Amino acid sequence: MPVAAIRRLEIGFRSTPRADSAARAFARGYTLVGPRDPVPQRGTVGFGYRKEKIAEESFLVTGDENIIDLAFTVQYHVKDPVAFAFDASDPDGVVHSVAVSALRAIIATLPVDVIYSTGRDEVERDARRTIQGKLDAYGVGVRVVGVNVLSVHAPEEVHAAFRDVASAQEDRILIIDRATTFAQEAVNLADGEAAAMVESALAFKEQRILQAEGDARAFSLRERAYRRSPDLTTFRLHVEALEEVLPKTQKILRPGRKDLREFDLWLLEPPGVRRTP
Repeated sequence: MPVAAIRRLEIGFRSTPRADSAARAFARGYTLVGPRDPVPQRGTVGFGYRKEKIAEESFLVTGDENIIDLAFTVQYHVKDPVAFAFDASDPDGVVHSVAVSALRAIIATLPVDVIYSTGRDEVERDARRTIQGKLDAYGVGVRVVGVNVLSVHAPEEVHAAFRDVASAQEDRILIIDRATTFAQEAVNLADGEAAAMVESALAFKEQRILQAEGDARAFSLRERAYRRSPDLTTFRLHVEALEEVLPKTQKILRPGRKDLREFDLWLLEPPGVRRTP
């Protein structure tokens, strides 16, 4: 018994040899002067392998009551030859039954999306630990080296429906991502507009405060000037009012004869303006 040899158990499928014709080896190519390779002898056969699905093993029910088609392998070797040879009448059959039952129990606790996407490594780890624990309890004398999930897909009868569901889920995720992006852009735009409005209001507030302070200071200066010279200040205010009311009218100021503090104000019509009779 090869104790150190790694045994391979296939669950959900079987690899069977496939005999091919010798024509593939015979037709490898010829030149004008003769064949490049010697002609194979009559009866030469090449061998390949094909996988035969075992439906009663590959169809499993998930935790959300979906059916999946799963194929996996279990690698193991004999760690106790005596127990392997005498404590079990069919140790390979025991390993097979334990592996199938362990995987069914694990798959029955997981949703189908997890098994399809991120849960494959978890399934392999849990299956290896569960299978090893049960085999140790049965005393078969086997050590599990690894459990490999080869393929997970929907049954052929419902494959189109699963594809539509997967496509709908992808569309759902895409729509949610677009909506989230649009909402974030709208929020950022609103935040920017709100910040701009706040800054504009603060700037307007500061401008009005400075303008009010300037007007108050100007009024204080005018009041001081009026107290020093009321008549001159009154005259200056009159002139400024005339400048605002009659901006196009020519104005001539001439000092009075009696006192330099007195002025004569002449108002002349702008040139080119005709007086209405």
